[in-house]
Amino acid sequence: MAKIPEMNADFAAWYTRVFMDEGTIRAARWKGVVEIAAAADVTMIEVLLRLAFAAGAPSGTKNESLEAKYRQVVDTIGGDGTSLDLPASQRELQVLAAATLVRLFVTMPDAALGVTTASFNGARKPELPMDIVGFAQGALHDLSRRNHNRPETKELEVPAPKVDFEVSEEATASFDQNTWKGELERLRDATRAATRFIVDGQNRVVNRLMRQVELGNEELQMLWWLIGDHSAAVGKTFSKVDPALRPLAFSKELARMTTVSPGPASVVAMLSRAGIADKSMTVQDAVNAPSIEWAKAATTSTRISPISTPLHFALEKRTEIGNDDAWQSLWAAMSGFSADASLPAIRLAELFYREHLFLHVAG
Repeated sequence: MAKIPEMNADFAAWYTRVFMDEGTIRAARWKGVVEIAAAADVTMIEVLLRLAFAAGAPSGTKNESLEAKYRQVVDTIGGDGTSLDLPASQRELQVLAAATLVRLFVTMPDAALGVTTASFNGARKPELPMDIVGFAQGALHDLSRRNHNRPETKELEVPAPKVDFEVSEEATASFDQNTWKGELERLRDATRAATRFIVDGQNRVVNRLMRQVELGNEELQMLWWLIGDHSAAVGKTFSKVDPALRPLAFSKELARMTTVSPGPASVVAMLSRAGIADKSMTVQDAVNAPSIEWAKAATTSTRISPISTPLHFALEKRTEIGNDDAWQSLWAAMSGFSADASLPAIRLAELFYREHLFLHVAG
């Protein structure tokens, strides 16, 4: 088993503030958080989001692996071999899930994306000892900046390897065939190791350069989309697209151009430049604006959730019910939001963009 790293000072403060414990229980919980973070994937992130936002255990979803991941979390995150799947443990599960998500922000964009989309522009406000949404926003900004930084020349240099081999004293003092055969085998192994070092280094450089090519192409496509002033999905210039349709349609187009999550930090600026305003808009108007065919094409993922992707979930309910006036009550009941929920159009666009990345784009 890998060594558990020293307890993070933030975690220590959060746990002590809520549960007044600085001893063995806190140490066990830290161990559980580390182990769950090490095993996390996108499905487990959905479970952690549900726990952190106090949305309950997953059930009745299209993603059949959610319940198994939930069981793994509640059986492991305690860190002492006991399950926390008890009514009395729900508060502790919430705090530990949130701490695990924060730990994942640095390495998994989906964790930070999921927190921001689940928050839904502050409509969900979990009672936690940390500003998890603020941390997520900061992490996304840092990840975007780090992804789009151009590599320094030194980062792409592959140092010359050293062939770690010297003829043994036994071989220099002997002409025995078997002895020299062993020496040649050692030389072969040392040469292979040096060659492997070069190959691994070159592969690292190629992968880094290919990633930069992808990011450069992503930026170029987005720039041409903005300069072109034309929505391919609607077949009109930006200004002639129905304002109610712009948030989802424009953010979907930008999201499909994004190849590396969490995308550039300038996405909101581009959406604003394309004509999406700060004016308040209801979720109902935004979800009903596109055609049913467009909505169906946008909701093919089996990972759509009322917690992490509420806008995609609304589109999904609309297509399933087939009525523009009947899906809101079901959406409200399952998401916990008001049926007449509204927020600035630019925030709707940003959230839908992030939901698409959460569902479809790897970090």
